[in-house]
Amino acid sequence: MDFFKFNPTGEQTFLENGELINNITSSMWVERYADLGEFSFEALLSSGIRENLPKGTLISHINTLEVMIVENHEIKETVDEDPSVTVTGRSFPSFLENRIVGTNDARGGSTIISYKIPALHSWEQMVQLINDHIVYVTSPGDALANITARHTIPFGTVGESTERTINRGTVWERVAELLKVDSLGIKTVRRNEFNGVDTPNTDLVIYKGEDKSDKVLFSWKSGELDTANYLFSQKNDKNSAMVVGQYIWVVVDTGPDKYDRRMMIVDASDIDGNYGGVPSGGDLFDLSTAMATRGLQALANQNDTNISQADISKTTRYQYRLDYNLGDLVTLDGNFNQSDVRRVVEYAEIEDENGESGHPTLELPTTEG
Repeated sequence: MDFFKFNPTGEQTFLENGELINNITSSMWVERYADLGEFSFEALLSSGIRENLPKGTLISHINTLEVMIVENHEIKETVDEDPSVTVTGRSFPSFLENRIVGTNDARGGSTIISYKIPALHSWEQMVQLINDHIVYVTSPGDALANITARHTIPFGTVGESTERTINRGTVWERVAELLKVDSLGIKTVRRNEFNGVDTPNTDLVIYKGEDKSDKVLFSWKSGELDTANYLFSQKNDKNSAMVVGQYIWVVVDTGPDKYDRRMMIVDASDIDGNYGGVPSGGDLFDLSTAMATRGLQALANQNDTNISQADISKTTRYQYRLDYNLGDLVTLDGNFNQSDVRRVVEYAEIEDENGESGHPTLELPTTEG
């Protein structure tokens, strides 16, 4: 992998000029769908990499549009060996840990008020939440130059649309919570001219993986699974749900009763949490309906876990970034006539004295994508 750092001519977040990073003895680059990615470089201290990559440096590599931030230098020194240094950091959205929800309101007055976002889809709310703290700011010192949040969710996509009161905390904490509402991911798209189109800005993009379960099949018969464990169980097969909010709750029954009734609990505190007390009248009806819908979605999104664990072979025919990407739904085609749909939540690239390797991490999707 060819890694490079950005040497901006203006502010740090103007990702304009790159410079290759040399003398790395081993590297790890991990991209994640709905969590922060991370990287690690190892080199001899005498290589000068510590001076070349001061804390706060923004880096990438030629095969990705993701950007990561240098955060740590760890030096290991022994009596009989040259000192070594490990440089580590995380993906660019980790910067959102440095912005606190409600900063604009705090700068505007001394009385605490709630930070609320109107009834929009979760992806629209995340875009507003981020931009309210790095773009549309009352203090220029809170802004990030050349960085903007956007989403790529197609118009008409079904999802919850409810007003939310965003609790105090870091912007990243609240974004991480909202990503779970509709099983979305976040990535950085750095300035690029790929596909012949000049993208002048760097974007924090809220997105949803594609359903490629009928195109990407990691097959046991084709030798693409090194190991596979199978579990046949009804332990998590529920047919009723208690949906619990801040002030009200709703029970949803969709299947058999008595001995065959199997209940789950579903959190819906975000639906009625912005009310100052128990709602009534039309509000109660609307909220109860929304909570019942949440319960039905939770029941519908259950998955039979037949393939409980699988390791993808290094010799698989499918290539990351070409055949599938983070967030995409793929199929594990196992033995015993079993197959499961999984979401790609992580991809790790490693390079050392043994060469280069890459490995995806797959999880059961929480929605049907």
